[in-house]
Amino acid sequence: MGASTSSAQNEKKAKVEHLFRQNNRSNRSRSLDARCEKAVRPIGSSQSARYPKQRGAPNINRDHSNGSISGLSAEQKRALEVCWVKCPERQIKRLFEDIFLSILHSDEDLLKMFRLENVPRNKLRENEFFKSQAANFSLVINLVVTNLQENSAQACQALQDLGAQHVRYNSRGFQMMYWDVYTDCFERNYPPTFKTRFEREAWSAMILFILQQMKLGYTGAKKHSQSDHRFLSPARPL
Repeated sequence: MGASTSSAQNEKKAKVEHLFRQNNRSNRSRSLDARCEKAVRPIGSSQSARYPKQRGAPNINRDHSNGSISGLSAEQKRALEVCWVKCPERQIKRLFEDIFLSILHSDEDLLKMFRLENVPRNKLRENEFFKSQAANFSLVINLVVTNLQENSAQACQALQDLGAQHVRYNSRGFQMMYWDVYTDCFERNYPPTFKTRFEREAWSAMILFILQQMKLGYTGAKKHSQSDHRFLSPARPL
């Protein structure tokens, strides 16, 4: 049982890491070139932006508030990376377990969606799936923090792709309002190494960026899914 759980967790970890690497232009560099920088669209027009014809997330968007795709300043990105590296692994593990607990406690339906409704509340931290999901949250944050400075466009696209994958949870009760629940729980809980107001504001800005991009990917994929469903539905008899 333990071996199969570990194998599934490693497979999920590999998939998440792949999302952050699949857009590489070259094996020699993980940075995107200037042509990709010019191809991004402003976030201000995201609600009316056209989604690409292929299934998946919408195109990357640029926030012109400070010229950054992520909306974070260079100083904020540096603060995020420095504070993140300083945080011990044990504290990071505890942090994301706390975040996942706060998500689950915010709505009973989320326990059902994650199929944890039969696990006693005081035993959640011991549950292997719970620990695996909390570790996935940590992995995503780590990959974003380490890619923001040089690979913002790549991080954007990976997050949108990750958000698009959440459409599969619609059948288990996933709702749009849960993106706000995620945002709130992640924003309220920050690593203990983020001590100053500036560092905590940088954390909040990063969380807003992450959930915004994932929500964009989700809504884009949901729109394509609904379009495909209407296209494939049999016509009503005359």
